[in-house]
This record gives sequence, C-alpha cells and structure tokens, in this order.
Amino acid sequence: MLRTFPLFFLLAACAAIPGTQAERERYFLNEVKPVLQQHCVACHNGTLPPPALNLSSKATAFTRSASGRDYILPGDPDCSLLISAVQRGGTHPKMMPRTDVSLTEDQIGMLREWIEDGAYWPEGEKGTLKPQKSVENP
Repeated sequence: MLRTFPLFFLLAACAAIPGTQAERERYFLNEVKPVLQQHCVACHNGTLPPPALNLSSKATAFTRSASGRDYILPGDPDCSLLISAVQRGGTHPKMMPRTDVSLTEDQIGMLREWIEDGAYWPEGEKGTLKPQKSVENP
C-alpha cells in the first residue's frame, strides 16, 4: 500500500499539467482568438486603445492597467481585468463588450479556462489579432 501512495500523487499531479504546446496553440487559435477578434479587437487595438488595453498581440495584451492590475494574469482569471470586464460584474468600471451583445456564458467560461491554464498566446502571425465581424455582432 505504501508503494502505491506516492504513485497516486504522481498520477494526480500529471493530470493537472496542461496539454502540449500544440494543444494549447490549437485552443488559442480555435477558441480564444475568434472571440477576441469578433468582440474585443475592434476597439482594443492600435496606439491608443481604450483604456490602453491593446489586444492585437501578445506583447501588448499582457500589460497592466494604470492602477497596476493585470489585464490578463496567466493562472488567475479572478485577478484578470479582462474577465471582470466581460462578466459585466465585479468592480470593473466599464463592462465589455460595449455593444448590445454580451459574450455568452460559454465564451466567458472558455476565456476563464484559457487564463487559468496559463493564457498561452503564440508569437508571430498566429498570435496577431485583427478585428472580425461575427454573426451576433455585425
């Protein structure tokens, strides 16, 4: 019994490790990127995006607000301003997106999961976001 005890903890620890880089990249490209491009990047891009959050690339998205809070804090969706804003709750002063169409619970859950799992964002062209129209938000 004592020999299986450490093995159990090893297996449990391995189960908590996120997927491969290829899986994280696929999740970003297929789930995260489309939501951000369709609902966020139209306003949050360029040199003076509101409120200084630029979601067009990894380098600009992982920044802090003027108050020192992270917009995206890998591993901690509850401390990420992005989640506070899209949930349309909490203490964030401006709820996003500022359209009649809110993100769905599934989309918010997907963003929370993405941040919780480390907020993988590829470099280069794959990680560059450009505004796109969606059926819900023309």
